Amino acid sequence: MEHAERRIADGPAAPPGTTFRYVDMVEIGTWFDVGHRAVATWRSRYADSHPFPEPDVVIGRTPGWSRERRAEIELWEATRPGQGAGGGRPRKSE
Repeated sequence: MEHAERRIADGPAAPPGTTFRYVDMVEIGTWFDVGHRAVATWRSRYADSHPFPEPDVVIGRTPGWSRERRAEIELWEATRPGQGAGGGRPRKSE
């Protein structure tokens, strides 16, 4: 899969009375019952072969994604390499 070079630019100010809300790796992790470190690992581990969706915003060093992209991120996770291989540590049960 070929990807164009991503351009990073300073974002515009929000209109008066508006605050934009994005989800971070912690919240994305809750969607899949994993910690934010797992999401960070996915972003780096599969960067070349199955890149995680690029963030919509970066605040400091923290990436953020629009909540509207949840289906795209869920599809990425469902097609992530290694699914069902039976390796790794079992998930924690409550």
